[in-house]
Parts: sequence; structure tokens; C-alpha cells
Amino acid sequence: MAPEKSPVLQVACLNCRKRHSKCSWTKPSEPSRIHEADASCDRCIALAETCIPGENTRFKHHSNELSPSDHQQWVKYPSRVRFIDETGDLEAIYNPDDNTSPALGFAFDSPTGVSHSSAPTPQPVEPTRQLHAVTHRGRRGTLPHNTLFTDARSLSSVPLGSRLGLYSDAGSLEGACFPLQSMQEARLMKYYLEYMCTWFDLCDASRHFALEVPRRAMSSPTLLNAIFALSSRHLSIMHEQFDEYASTRYHQNCLHKLSSISNDSSALNNDDLLAATILLRTLEELDVPLLGTDHEGHLLGIQVFMNAQDSTAVATEMRKAAYWIGLRQEVTMAFASQRSIKISLSHNFIDQSFSAGSDDVWANRIIVHCANVIEFSFGDGDQTASEYQALRDYDDGWLSSRPSSFLPIAYAPADTISGNVFPQIVYMNHAVVIGVAHGILARSLLLCYDPTLPKLGPARMIAQQRREEEVQDEIRQLCGIALSNRGTIPAMFTASLGIASCGDRFSRDDERMALLDLLIKTETDHFWPTADAQDTLKRAWGWV
Repeated sequence: MAPEKSPVLQVACLNCRKRHSKCSWTKPSEPSRIHEADASCDRCIALAETCIPGENTRFKHHSNELSPSDHQQWVKYPSRVRFIDETGDLEAIYNPDDNTSPALGFAFDSPTGVSHSSAPTPQPVEPTRQLHAVTHRGRRGTLPHNTLFTDARSLSSVPLGSRLGLYSDAGSLEGACFPLQSMQEARLMKYYLEYMCTWFDLCDASRHFALEVPRRAMSSPTLLNAIFALSSRHLSIMHEQFDEYASTRYHQNCLHKLSSISNDSSALNNDDLLAATILLRTLEELDVPLLGTDHEGHLLGIQVFMNAQDSTAVATEMRKAAYWIGLRQEVTMAFASQRSIKISLSHNFIDQSFSAGSDDVWANRIIVHCANVIEFSFGDGDQTASEYQALRDYDDGWLSSRPSSFLPIAYAPADTISGNVFPQIVYMNHAVVIGVAHGILARSLLLCYDPTLPKLGPARMIAQQRREEEVQDEIRQLCGIALSNRGTIPAMFTASLGIASCGDRFSRDDERMALLDLLIKTETDHFWPTADAQDTLKRAWGWV
């Protein structure tokens, strides 16, 4: 008779189970050591992770002779639910959604009011307990994509004479930093290439920040350190075992260079340093809660770089790409802080016409329009009826002139009975998603800051009620777009911004739960800070 296998060895540890990887041990003859505190499987040792033993739980199936009554009334429930158990034992056995990676491809997900990152909709009596649990459990998670290398071998240079190297003179490769010698820095670069860069090239078919920025970083220590700083900051937020001080060290390395360029005209025209400032501005945004205080340190750096450009000079494609990303960042933070736009909107490459152009061009046009609306709403100038009408006219012109590629490729209306609070609106590409989302954001703001509304009499209440309904409809569409196009990650940030600004206008509990769920999903999936916005809305709704 064959010897009985140890039941412990047949159960993978929690980390290997989440990765669907084989869990192997260097000493299978010592199964009793597996549950010791210092024992780890081979994969956890290679990845420097804490090995958590799995539980060998089996379920026995048995028949149930009870059958439902012919008059049984069944409760409707959404197509997607997630069961939350707050005990550590059950969560350690199996927690499928903690390993959900951000979608990088085109996603056709159903935008429901109850989704993967939240508990089933509770009764209005106590709407905060489960949401609080979901939010804070999601602050730590597994890494999106395989950012960690699968073995613990030391990194080295390419062997001399190997075909993996370049057939070039040594002088032509001077300053090139690849291959990286540090395992941590290799992980950070890989994380940027696979995930962080997807936040940037949304309206750039040439994908400068995914393709050009890493290439430039080979010979630009400041740009390389900016990549490391951003990646390590995001990883430290989401993964408790990652060095939380690494980002600060790389950031300081960047500041040593950037702090000395304000009077150096050649440095101000350096596209590598501008790109580094854009990355550091993103890092800065990760530390600013939505509707919180923005210190604007690297925003000032972007202003210095862009204002140094001669108005008659031809901007490089890299500089244009950096500008459009910087403008989107500025729109987000200016809207959240309810302040005026601090980046120039008068560069000669900015096109506000309605002539034929690519999807990128059309998206950038409406983003500039959104910046103009923010300036109208939060700037120091008077909110005149004529200026307001000019902004409305531009929006109408953009809507009527945009190309057919801005049509949804799929649409489904909201269905509250089945739990789908938001419509499903799927678009063709990132630029279209971002363009439409910013158009909605601008439209919502114009509805809120309409100087033509009656100030007195019954007409005021009627007009105000109509405006409230229009704003709510715009926010529903914005949320539906973000949830239907998961591959366009920053659309979730834009939707969160709209919710944080206008979510207090909603009164139905199912819609409130769905709005709060999107904020939670944005933070748990992408670690974009929305906790303050969640708390503000709960107070506005009387939930706390």
C-alpha cells in the first residue's frame, strides 16, 4: 500500500493559491515544519513574501428534500455579488476579489450598482458599516500584473560579446543605464511599463509616455528616478511589504536636479525634465485626497517649463504630449479644489476649431473647453450671461461636429430592477472615453453655474429642479462610461471627481450606494485617494 500523503502538502499556501501557481517546498520530507512561523514555500521565498498556510477545507454535498412553495416570492438580486466575511480565518482561506487586477484591455463590464469591490447593497438603516469595511480592506492588495520577478537570481550586465547587447562602440552607449543592476529598480521599471504608463497616453496615439519616456530614461537620471519614484509610491500604497520610503529617496534625487533649473534656459527646454515633472505631479496627486488640499509643488514646475516656451517656437511632439497630460492633471485638481486654471491655454499648438482631426485632437479640444469652463466657474472674472452662452455654444458645436468614432459601440440603459443603476456606454478607444468624460464634466459645471437662471419667483424653483435632474443625468452617464470602459483607468478618476462634486444631489439610496461604490472601486482597484470624498458624501446624505 502506498504511503498516505500528508494533507498539509496537498494544500497550496494563500499566495500561491491567489496566483494559481504550484506551491512547492524544498523539504517535502518535513511536512510538520510547514506551519512553523519561519517556514515558507519556494515561491514565497523567491518573492520575499510572508507565506500564509492554506486551509484544507472540503464541502460535502447532500440532498435537500425541501422544495419551495408554489407561492414563494423570490427576492431580486444583481447579476454580480460579493460576499464579505470580516473574520480573518475565512478571509485567509479564500478571498477571490483581492487579486483582481486593473483591466488594461478594452473591458465590456456591466456597470452595476453592486460590483466586485463592494458588499451587496445593505438596507438604508445602516449603510456605512459594510462600506467602511470594504474601503479599508482594499487599502492593501496584490500587485496588478506580474510585477515581481519569479526567481531570486542576481541581476548582471549583458555578457560581453552576447547578441543581447548592441553592436556599437562603447562611447555611443555611455550613460545608458540598461540593463538595470538593482532587482528593486527592475521591478519598478516593469511596473511602470505594464501599468503606470497606462494612466498617461490616453490622447496620444504615439504613446510617448509608454514608449519614448522609458527610452529617454536610459540616459536621463532625473527621468529614471521620476519613474522609480512614481512606481514605488503606488506600490507602497497598495502593498504593505514594499519599502514605503523608497519613493521619497527617488523623489529627492529628482529634486536635486529640478530645484536648480529655474534660471537655466537650456534646462527649461529639456523635454526629459518636463516629462519627469509630469510623473512627479502624478505622484503628488496620489497624496492629495479628492476634495483635499493640493500643495501644487510640481504644478509650479510644469508652469515654469511650459511658460518658458517661446509662443512662436514649434513645440516638439514630446513636449506636446507632456502638455496635454499636464492639462488633464490641472483640470482634475482645479475642479477638485474649485480654483482657476494655472496652466496657459494659449500655446500655438492648441486647436479649438471644429475642423477635421483625429480622435486625439477632438478629445484635446473638449479638454481645453473644460478648462475654460472651470476658469469661468472658479476664476476671478465676472460670470456674464454672454460668456456663459459662448461656452454653451462651443459645447453644442463640439457635439454636433465630432466624428462618428465618438458614437458608442454599445449602449444599454440603466435597469434599477436588476441592480444596474448606471447605463452601459462602451466606446472605441481611450481618447473618445476621455473626451466624452471631460465634456460631461464641463456640461455638469455649466449647469451648476448658470447665471441665466431666474433669481426670484416660482420660475426659480422650477428651473432649479430641472437643472438638478440634468446634472444627475450627466453624472449617471459619466459613471456608466467609467465602469463600461475599465481599460481607460483615468476615466474612473474623472467619474470620482464628478461624484465628489455633485453626488450630494442624489436622493435615492440605490443610486447613492452605486456612487459610493464607484468611489470605493477607484480606491481599491487603483489606489486613487477617494476616502475623504466618501466621508463627505456620507455626511451630506446623513449616513454618519
